[in-house]
Amino acid sequence: MVLSVRHSGVALIGLAALTLSPASARAQDVTGVWLTDDGEAAVEIQPCGDSRCGRIVWLKDPVDSHGQPLHDANNPNASERGRPICGVQIIQGVKRQSNDSWDGGSVYDPDEGKTYTVMLKRDGEARLLVTGYIGMKAFGETVVWTRNDSQKRCTAETKPRQTQ
Repeated sequence: MVLSVRHSGVALIGLAALTLSPASARAQDVTGVWLTDDGEAAVEIQPCGDSRCGRIVWLKDPVDSHGQPLHDANNPNASERGRPICGVQIIQGVKRQSNDSWDGGSVYDPDEGKTYTVMLKRDGEARLLVTGYIGMKAFGETVVWTRNDSQKRCTAETKPRQTQ
């Protein structure tokens, strides 16, 4: 799948931790549409009660080699393996922390079918730092997503490519 980033043998879903300049309180929120570090997908992060969640809203290539929409084929839950990747919620439960990060939630990596703990932190207006980890943040991996609120959207019903 197009969302994975591999570092030291660990597959992460292009997470971005957000860091902000202290002068801009409104910039501390992580809501918006973010292009993953590899440019292969975009994730929209929105309020979910007092936390934030994010779902895949765009894929660079939303179809497989047979022209069929990509599905969540590696999901550990067999009943969800047929769902389209477009629209899958991959971030959930992150809550604002006193240090302006958003932590305590999880991120799902559809490439590996695994879920990691995630911390998000703004780094200015256009950068989101995403840190995926298991156990201790110090052993996690951080990638940078970039803001792209004008990103074209995919739909769960992405049409297969026409074959000739």
